[in-house]
Amino acid sequence: MIQITFSKHNIALLFIIAAVGLALSMVSYQYSSFTADEIAKIASQDVTSNARIQAYDLSRILVRGIDSITANLRILTKSPTIQNNETEMAQILINTAQNSTRELTNAYYMVDKDGRLITWSNRNDTIYPMGTKMDLSYREYFAMPKDKHSAYYSSMVESFDKVPRLYISFPILYNQKKDGSVGRDNGTSTTFKGVIVAVINIRTLGKFLQNELSPEFVSNLGLMDKNGIILYARNQSLIGKDYLGKEFQSLIPSEIKKQYNTILKRSLQDEANAEDVTIDDEITTISYQPVLIEGKSLWTLFISSPHKLASNVGNLIEQQKNFSTLMVIIIGAIAVGIALLILSWNRRLETAVNIRTAELKKVNISLVESNKLLAAANEQLKVHDKMQREFINIAAHELRTPIMPILGEAEFIKHQFDNNNNKKTVEIEKEQVSLIIRNAKRLDRLASDILDVAKIESHSLTLNRETFNLKEVLSAAVQDLGDSIAKNIGSDSPLEVICNTNDIIVSADKERITQVISNLLNNALKFTDEGYISISAEKRGKDVRVTVKDTGVGIDQEILPRLFSKFVTKSEKGTGLGLYISKNIVEKHGGKIWAENNADGKGATFVFSIPITIINNSFNES
Repeated sequence: MIQITFSKHNIALLFIIAAVGLALSMVSYQYSSFTADEIAKIASQDVTSNARIQAYDLSRILVRGIDSITANLRILTKSPTIQNNETEMAQILINTAQNSTRELTNAYYMVDKDGRLITWSNRNDTIYPMGTKMDLSYREYFAMPKDKHSAYYSSMVESFDKVPRLYISFPILYNQKKDGSVGRDNGTSTTFKGVIVAVINIRTLGKFLQNELSPEFVSNLGLMDKNGIILYARNQSLIGKDYLGKEFQSLIPSEIKKQYNTILKRSLQDEANAEDVTIDDEITTISYQPVLIEGKSLWTLFISSPHKLASNVGNLIEQQKNFSTLMVIIIGAIAVGIALLILSWNRRLETAVNIRTAELKKVNISLVESNKLLAAANEQLKVHDKMQREFINIAAHELRTPIMPILGEAEFIKHQFDNNNNKKTVEIEKEQVSLIIRNAKRLDRLASDILDVAKIESHSLTLNRETFNLKEVLSAAVQDLGDSIAKNIGSDSPLEVICNTNDIIVSADKERITQVISNLLNNALKFTDEGYISISAEKRGKDVRVTVKDTGVGIDQEILPRLFSKFVTKSEKGTGLGLYISKNIVEKHGGKIWAENNADGKGATFVFSIPITIINNSFNES
C-alpha cells in the first residue's frame, strides 16, 4: 500500500498543473468553436448566394421565353398576310410561331376587329367546326389592345374549360395615308383590324420553370403578379388566389405568418432580395426576383431553399462541440490524475506515467487533425468562391468582345439617321450585316456554353436518347466546317477536310454528340492553317470510336495534362469551355475522351468513344 503525503508546495504545484491543463483545453475548445461557427456562417451565405443566383437565372430564362413570344406577335401583326386577313396563309404563320415557342405556349389566336375568332394554331376542326367564329370581344386581351392600340399582358384567366391561362395580345394596326398609300406620316390614319393572341397554360409555364431548377437544391417555386395574385404554385389549388386570402394564409405556420407576409409584400415592390425564415430550428431562404418584360415589372418569381448544407454543417459543428467539451473534461481529469501520480507515485510507477503521457499526446494529435480538417473545408469554400469569380470575369470579357462590334455598327447606323433628320432609310453594307450576325451568333454560342456549364456543375445535364446513323452526323459536321472555311478563307484554302466512315447505327443523344463533334472540329480549325483535318468513326467491340486528326501546331505541353478542364486554352478565340463540356457529355454517355500530339510532330489527335447501345440506367433522361 502506497502512503501519499502532501506539503503546501506539492498542493500549489498540483493546482498549477491542473489550471494549466484546463486553460489549454479551454483555448482548444474556443478555437474549435470559433472555426466551426465561421464555417457555418460561410455555408449559410453560400446557400443564400446560390438561391439569389438561381432566382435571377430563372427569371432571365422566363424573360427570354416571353421575349420570343412577343417577337412572334410583333412580326405577325405587321405581316401583310395577317393585315389583309388571308386566313390560309395566316394559318401557316401562326402554326410556325406556335412551333417555335411550344415549350411555353399552347396556341396562337387570330381575332378579327369585331372580336370573332378567325383561326388558331395547329387547328383541330373537331373542337371548333369550320365556319364557327367564337365571340371573344368581351375578353380583356381583345378589348385592351383595341382601346389602347398597345400590347396587353394578362394576369391569370380561367378559360371556358376551367384551365388557368395567361394571355399576351398585340393589336393588328393598319396605317394608311390620306392619299391611300401605306406608310407612317403626319397625315397617317390608323385602323384597328383585330388582335393576335399568344396563350400560355399556367401548368405548362410551371413545368417549364421546374425543369430549369436543380432538384437537389430547390424545394419550392412560385410566381405572383403585381396585385398579389398567385399565378403558379406547386399546390395547384392556390393558382388564381390572393396571397392574403384565407386559402393561402391557412397554409402558413402561425409563428412565421407575419414575417412571411412582410417578405411577400416587399417582393411586390420591384426589388430582388433573399430573406431567411426559421421554422422548428430549420432555416429556409426565400429569394425573389422581379420579372421585367420590355422594361416593365409584371410578375415576381419566388424560390424557397432549405439550408440543407447549413444543417449538415451544423450537425458536424454540434458533434465537434460535444467532442471538444468531452476533451476538456477528459484532459482536466487526466491533468489532475497526472499531477496526483507525479506527486504521490515513486519511480516504480514511471512507466505507467509515460503511458498516460503518450495517451494524452494522441488525444492532442486527434484535436490537431480535427482542426486541420476544418481548415481544409474552409480552404475548399475559398477555392469555390475563387472559381465563381473567375467564371464571372471570363464570361464578362467574352460577352464584351462580340457586343462591342454590334454596338459599334448600331451606333454608326443611328449616326446616319441623326445627321439627316428627314432621312427615313439608310444604306447598310452586306459586311455590316454579316458582322452583326456573326457576333450575335458568338453571343448565342457563349450563352449556350455557359448554360451547359451551369447544368454540368449542378448535375442537371440531361440526355435525350434516339437511334441514328453516326455517318450522317459526321458528314453534316464536315460539310458545315467546309462551308465555314470557304466563307472565311476562300475556295483556294490550303486546308482540306476529310471524312472517312461507314454506316454506324448508335443509340445516344444526337444533338449532344453533334455538339461534341463540332467542338472537336472547330478546335482543330483554330490551330490548323494548312494540310488537312480528318474525322473518322469505327466500331470497337461494343463501342464506337470517333477520331479527329489535324496537321496544325499541336497541343501546348503546358496545358496538355489539364486540357479538358474549365477555362484551359491557348487560343484568343475561345473561353476554354468547349472541351470541358465535350468531356462531360461523353462521360454522361458512359464513354471517355482523350487527346495526344501526333508522333510526327505535326498536329494533334482527339478521340472519344461511347457505347453503341446505351443501357437505360446510364441515362438521366428528361
